[in-house]
Parts: sequence; structure tokens; C-alpha cells
Amino acid sequence: MVLYSYEYFLDKILESTQEEVEKAKREKIFVCSEMKLPKQSGFRNIVSVEKDSIMKKLQKNLQKNFLDKLPVCPSAKGFVKGNSYMDFLEEHIGHEYFLRMDIHNFFDSIAEGLLDENLKNFVRDEEEMSPDLEELESGAKGSRIREDIIELCTWQGRVPQGFLTSPSISNLVFRRLDQRIRKYCRAYQKEQKREIFYTRYADDLLFSSQGFDFKRNKNFKRMIRHILEDYGFSCNENKTIYQNGQISLTGYVIRKDVHLSRKKLRNINEVLYQFREIIECDERVRSEKIKANLQMILQNLNQKKMKKSNGDPIYFADGNRLIHYVAGYRSFFIQIARTEHGNTGYDKRMQRKIHKLEIILENLSKVMEGM
Repeated sequence: MVLYSYEYFLDKILESTQEEVEKAKREKIFVCSEMKLPKQSGFRNIVSVEKDSIMKKLQKNLQKNFLDKLPVCPSAKGFVKGNSYMDFLEEHIGHEYFLRMDIHNFFDSIAEGLLDENLKNFVRDEEEMSPDLEELESGAKGSRIREDIIELCTWQGRVPQGFLTSPSISNLVFRRLDQRIRKYCRAYQKEQKREIFYTRYADDLLFSSQGFDFKRNKNFKRMIRHILEDYGFSCNENKTIYQNGQISLTGYVIRKDVHLSRKKLRNINEVLYQFREIIECDERVRSEKIKANLQMILQNLNQKKMKKSNGDPIYFADGNRLIHYVAGYRSFFIQIARTEHGNTGYDKRMQRKIHKLEIILENLSKVMEGM
């Protein structure tokens, strides 16, 4: 999809008027708010946009009518419709050698200039294609469409975490980079006669091979780091992982299949334990029992001081937070059940956990709707 006409951009992409776009630009500083969320190594900056603002409306239309239609590299598995974290992992099942790299400050590393450069493949204004000679020489003439997209998708000169457009923007910017990394992997495997697999999920880059030992050949990793730096990204060296035989990422373990790690299972098993008597009782009284015991269940879970895979604390302020957490684990288990685990009984155990989580979700949702 390539945009040429500013009128088409306003009418069909933003479904708006130039006056409304200009108003959104003026109001941007008032409808966007920044907050810092604690993480294991400092804070994460999240920028949100007021729900009923013009800015939010224009971002939704831009996402639906333009960003969702842009092509992504096959290696990109995150923020892609129909893909999940399992798609990021599955290409590496059964391999012997693994290299995981992490990008430092992923979203904040995408500056306006980098976004503008990558938008040029998909935005070619009529005005820009046939500019006035004097304006062209002075550099005054540019793309109105790109300027508006950049204004709608950035905060303080960067693509922020929190904007609904940021995930798609990151894949757009990373498209060339993904292609360059894939090309390098093909060149390297031709030289080494060892196939190298590459997938990316947001800021996580995962490489694997059946016969190429990444730890013994660190020039490969240095070249990937060099490619990232060419585009303004830096590698978080503290999160670089070399593994043989298997690798564990955010609670998933890849070897001959994909399993959940013991730590990830431990957290949800604690939730299941708190609901064990309710799950086993008559279905007609489950909601009543949850309502009567919900505060005690939340208190017991918070006292366990559970942590996410990245070390961030898990805290349940209310039943809705617990619903979100349980629903997330249900999705994890469904994804895990998709992969082949052989005749180990693992799939049956996953199905039993899925069933129990669905009982909790159904009855806990009834309780929260009635409160």
C-alpha cells in the first residue's frame, strides 16, 4: 500500500478533516500523559492517550486503514495479526545451539528521522513528487502525509511505548533490518554450511542452529550487533544468552518441543491451589464461594510475592487483575497444547489446567460483574 494523495489520506485513512488533524496536533500535549512503571532494572515509560480525544480516534483509524496493511518481514512474529509468542519460538524447536539478543530501550530508540526514512517506501505525496524547484533546493518541501503520521505516532521525538500505533510502527522500522539480518544468516550459513534460523518478537532476537555453535563463533553476534547499531539500536549485553540443548525465554523452554518452565508453572499452580476447593464443589455454588472468599484469596496470593519472568512483582489489587492474569495463562496453555509433545501425558495435564482455569474465569467474571 502506497499513499500519494493527501486528500485520500485524510478521507480514507484518517477518516477526518485537515482542521481536525491540526486540532489533534495542538491538543496532543494535553491529551497524552506519561507514567513510569517499575521494572527489574529501573522504570518503564508508558505514554497513554485520552480515550475520547481526537488524537486517539485518528490513531485508531491510521492503525486500521494503513498500518495494519503494511507488509512485515517473515521473521517478525510480534505485533502481527494471527501470530503469537509461540510462533516466535516454534521455528527453533529441536535445534542444538541458541543465541538470544535483546534490544536496549526498543521503542525509545525509534526517533522521528528513522521513522520518516522508513515511511518513504509507503508514502509518496504528489506535492513531494513534483515540488517547486526553490523549495526543493531549500529543503522546505516535504511530505505532508509523513509529517502528520509522525506527529500522530511520536511523543517528544520518539515512538513511545503505550501508543496503539507503536507496535506496528516498530515492525515498519524494523522491516529493512530484519531483511538484512536474514540475508546475513543466509550468507553465514552458506559459508559455514550450517543452517541458521532467525525470528524476532519486538525487542527479542532469537537465533538457532542444529550445527552452528554461536558461543564458539562470536563474530556472528558481533555482526548482528553492528547491524543493529547501523539503525540506531543497541544490544542489551546483560540479556544476551548462549545455550546448548535448550533455552528458556520468559517462562518457555525450547528443546524437542516447547514447555512452560517450572517457575512459570509454579505461579499459576499457586492460583489453582487457592481455588482448589471451589473448583471441586458443586457448580451451582461456585460463584457464591468465590464472592465470599475473594479478598482472602487475593491476600494469600499477594503474600506469596510472586514475580514475572523478568523479575517484576505480581500484585492483585482486585478480582479484575486476577481475571486478566488467569486469562493470560489460559492463552499460554492453549498455545502450548498446539505443539507436539509425544506420548508424555504433558498435553493431558495442560488440558486439565485449561479446564480448571476456565472454571475460575467463568465464575470470577460473574462475581466481578455483580459488584
